[in-house]
Amino acid sequence: MPDDFTRKAGEILRSAKPIEERLREFSGELSAWLGGGTVSVLLFDRDSEDFYVRTSTHRVTPGAPEFHFPAEGTLEELSLAEHRPIILSEGKRPESSRKRGTVLMFPLLSSGEPNGVLVVQTVSEGEFPEEKLSVVTDAAVLLSDAVGVSLREESAALRMTKIAAINEAGINIISTLDLTRLLKLVATSACLILEAETCVIRLLDVETGKYGIREYYGMKTEGEQKDLFLMDKKAVTSVLQGEPSVLVRDASQEPGWRDFAGVARTLACVPLHGDGEVLGTVTIFDKFPHKTFFPSSFTTEDLATFGKFLKYAEKAVVNAIAYERNDRLKNLDETTSLPTLKYFQERLLHEISRAKRFQRRLVLMICEIQAHVPAGSRSRAGRADWVMKQVAKAIRASLREYDIVARISEAKFGMILPEAEDGKISAIPRIKKAIAAEAEEIRRRARDARVEVRFGHASFPEDGDDHEKLIFKSNILKN
Repeated sequence: MPDDFTRKAGEILRSAKPIEERLREFSGELSAWLGGGTVSVLLFDRDSEDFYVRTSTHRVTPGAPEFHFPAEGTLEELSLAEHRPIILSEGKRPESSRKRGTVLMFPLLSSGEPNGVLVVQTVSEGEFPEEKLSVVTDAAVLLSDAVGVSLREESAALRMTKIAAINEAGINIISTLDLTRLLKLVATSACLILEAETCVIRLLDVETGKYGIREYYGMKTEGEQKDLFLMDKKAVTSVLQGEPSVLVRDASQEPGWRDFAGVARTLACVPLHGDGEVLGTVTIFDKFPHKTFFPSSFTTEDLATFGKFLKYAEKAVVNAIAYERNDRLKNLDETTSLPTLKYFQERLLHEISRAKRFQRRLVLMICEIQAHVPAGSRSRAGRADWVMKQVAKAIRASLREYDIVARISEAKFGMILPEAEDGKISAIPRIKKAIAAEAEEIRRRARDARVEVRFGHASFPEDGDDHEKLIFKSNILKN
C-alpha cells in the first residue's frame, strides 16, 4: 500500500541511526517497493559545483573512491536549479516490448538550499503509475528534510571541531618564541586542521628583501618539491601583488594553473601580516579528507578557516621575530654585525637535523683570516677590525639568501650551506674566490698590511653524520 511505504520511509529517515545508514535503508526500501530498479542519492557540492554519490543501490567494492561529476549541463542540475522533478520515459519501443523504462529525478531542497537530487531508474508495465509517482514525490520531500538537517549538523560539527583545533593549536603557537620551532608547529597544525598534505612557509628576509622558504612539511620527493615550490612561488607572487589570498580548486581546470596539474590539484595561499607589512606567506596543498585516497578541492569555507587559524600564527610570528631580533642583537659581533658562535651552533644542529629528515646534502665551511698589521701603527686594532668587516661583507654577498654565516672566533667565520646538492663542486670555489678577491683588494688598499686566508670544509653526509665530525673535518684548514 502507498501509505505503508510513506510511513516506512518516514520511520527510516527520522530514526537515530547515522545518516549513511538511513540513506542506504531508504534507497533499498524504495527500490524494493518499486519492484526493483536503481535508487541513488546525489549531493551537490556548492564550492566545486560537482555532484557526488552519497548512497546508491549500485554495488561498489569496499573502499571505492567517492564518485564525483561536474553539475554543469546535466539533467540533475536542471532539476535542482529549477526546483522541479524531471521524468524521462521511453517513447518509441519495439511492438514486442511490454516493459517501459523510466528515470525520475527529484530535487532535494531544504530551507531553499539546493542539497542534491534523488535519482530513480525503474521498469514498469506501461506508463509509470501516477499513484506511485505521487508516493515517490512525497518520499523525496521526507528525504530532503533528512538530508538538509544532516548536512547542517555535519557542517556545524565540523566547524566546531576545527574551531576547537584552532584554539588548541593557537595556545601552543602563541606561547612559542623560538621561530624555527614555531614555523614547524604552524606548518604541521595547518595540515592537520585543513586536512592538507603539504605546507610551505615563506618569510621576508629583511637583508635581501626576498621571501625565502623557511619551513616545509610534506612527503614529496626532491624533484616533486622543486615543482611544488614553483607552484607556491606563483601563488605567493599574486599575494605580494595585492591579492588577499589565492584559492586554486583544481589546477587542471583553472587558466594559468594547468601547467601545475601534475604537481598538486588544489592549493590555498594566505599572507602573514605584521607591523603593517606582509611578513610572509603560508600555502597548503592537496586536501585529503578522512578515509580518502584522492585529493579533493579546498573550498571557500576552508579558506576562511585557514585565515582564522593564521590570525594566531601572525601574532606568534611577530612575537618570535621580535624575540629573535632582540636575542641576535645581544649575540651579534659588534665589528661585523654577524651572529656569534652560540647562534651558529644552534643553526648547525637544526640544519643537520633537517638534512637528515629530507635526505639533503649540507656543507660546513670555515674561513680563517689572519690580518697582520704593523705593530707600530696606532690604529692597529681598528685596522684589523676593518679587515674583518670587509671580509664579512664579501662572504655575505657570495652566499645565497638562506645560507648562514657567523663570526665564530676572533679570526674565524663559519658558513652553513643547506641543500648544497652539488656538494663541493660549485659553492665552495665560488665563495673562496670572492673572499680571496676581497683579501687582494684589502692588500691593495693597505699596502703595509698582510692578509692571509685559509679554508676548511666538510660535507654532510660524506664527511660525517653529526656536528662533531663535521666541525672536526672543516677545521682542517688550508691556504
